[in-house]
Amino acid sequence: MRSVLLATVLLLFAAPAAHAAVTVSIKVAPAESQLGDATRITGTVLDNGAPVAGAIVRLDGKRYPFEDELAPVATATTDASGAYRFDRELARNWQFRVVAGTTKSERVRAYVYPATKLTYKARSSRAITLTQRYTLPRGVRLKEPTIFYVGRSGRTSAPRVATGEVKRIRAGHYRSTAVVRLPAAWEGRFRYASCFRYTGGSGMGNPRASCPRRFTF
Repeated sequence: MRSVLLATVLLLFAAPAAHAAVTVSIKVAPAESQLGDATRITGTVLDNGAPVAGAIVRLDGKRYPFEDELAPVATATTDASGAYRFDRELARNWQFRVVAGTTKSERVRAYVYPATKLTYKARSSRAITLTQRYTLPRGVRLKEPTIFYVGRSGRTSAPRVATGEVKRIRAGHYRSTAVVRLPAAWEGRFRYASCFRYTGGSGMGNPRASCPRRFTF
């Protein structure tokens, strides 16, 4: 009797797994975009590592402030390699996942920044005015100042040189300015950049991002 039970146990342990392993991957590119730019959500549906062609996949999402449940946004069909693609134009930060049948992907975030335009104007041979313009959805407000960087032409990085308060010009439009003096040794040749910091409650940009002490070009 004991030998029969032992043989049964061994047979049970030797039995192969019968279930299929369907997986759904997801990727957002770019993970951080500007207002007006396209965001692409891609991935693949695999069954035990093999591509699943012709599968219907559903894109679920929710927009900042993320108070609602994920809801269907769009559907697509996988190609011969099991790949799918969604192209979206986002106005605020979003969270996404993709569902194929009963299998769900992980959740990913897409961060959307205001559209920006950085320019300069020469005040003299030794001074410039930097201007950062922001375009964002009506009703969204910015509070955090703009960080400006200026370095000598040819250098690969530049230090912080000024901070400009953001001012509302009209609904959906803000502006920051700063006057910067240039060293005489630069002979009027320079490089410049700026950094946007997240405003709490705006839902635009990555709340965990920060501005570096030096900007790398």
